[in-house]
Amino acid sequence: MPRILHLIAASLKPDADAAGLGDARSLAEGLRAADGVDRVVVGMSAEHLVVATWLPAPEALEPFAASPAHMAFIMKGLAPVIQRMWSAAVETETPPPEGERDALWAFAIGSAETMFEWQVRDLLAEAHTLPGLAASGPTVEERDRYRAGGVVALEARDRPAFEAALPSLLVRWSDAAGSIEHAIAPVIERREEP
Repeated sequence: MPRILHLIAASLKPDADAAGLGDARSLAEGLRAADGVDRVVVGMSAEHLVVATWLPAPEALEPFAASPAHMAFIMKGLAPVIQRMWSAAVETETPPPEGERDALWAFAIGSAETMFEWQVRDLLAEAHTLPGLAASGPTVEERDRYRAGGVVALEARDRPAFEAALPSLLVRWSDAAGSIEHAIAPVIERREEP
């Protein structure tokens, strides 16, 4: 049975205050306490907050989305400090990464009507050729504005090769799909619970 990968990528306000950013980070980390979560990896830079949440099965998505932890993250964590955000829930066969990661690159492929399913599958296959652990798949919600999405979890040693390969991949994807959303952010160190 496929897993669900729930992605959120937010562009942070340049003038967001430190307390608000700290709240957003804490509430993102708090997603680990939501029912049914397998793993949450959080990345944060001066420009972006990226959250990748692995759920064990499609039926776990709705309870996760309605959970107090998720609602608090969206309403109290993100809303005060972001300019815009995008999210996608995709089916994937890839389990969450083991061990620590250095950075997350999240992406979503637009729902251009001119794209065939085989073209979407080809684009997703390209993500798996990038350095790092890629988890990707088609979106699961009919009303989603994206056809597919995913994340690449990078180790420090992957970053130079990844950054060299990414520009040409984005050009090919934009030519094929039109709209592409993406964001990269360093993984924040996991804080231990007191």
